[in-house]
Amino acid sequence: MVRSGSIVLVALAAVALFMCSHAFVSSSPRNHALQASSVAMSAVGGSSGATSFELPVFPEDEENNKSASIVFCFILGLVFPILHGFTFGLVLAALGWGLANGSLSNFAKKSESLKEMSEYVGQVADASMSAGALSLRAYNFVATKTKGLMK
Repeated sequence: MVRSGSIVLVALAAVALFMCSHAFVSSSPRNHALQASSVAMSAVGGSSGATSFELPVFPEDEENNKSASIVFCFILGLVFPILHGFTFGLVLAALGWGLANGSLSNFAKKSESLKEMSEYVGQVADASMSAGALSLRAYNFVATKTKGLMK
């Protein structure tokens, strides 16, 4: 009985010594902790071209306007006063995708129960596309101004 108790005690001491050598905080300094990280080195860089911040400027064509209207609908869902949230943003982004592609307008025109609503769906699609175009112009304005400030 004493022998098994001493074996358990020796095993616990061995595990404790092993765990101390692999502890998160140890007395020996580690090499990687003393070296500066790449993020810190790039923050120190200053005006080098590889580390400067730059926003891309997108052409204002039909495809980018459609994509911008989908993003606008998503952000509208994120900040909508009553039902705001990520899920509602995804729902509005899906509706914005249907409006941008014209599939919701086509569905409303083909459906018997929604025929009288097809005009309103078209107006909402036009409003979504114009909001997307305006948000794309605003983004491009910010992107060009930040390029001018970074030089």
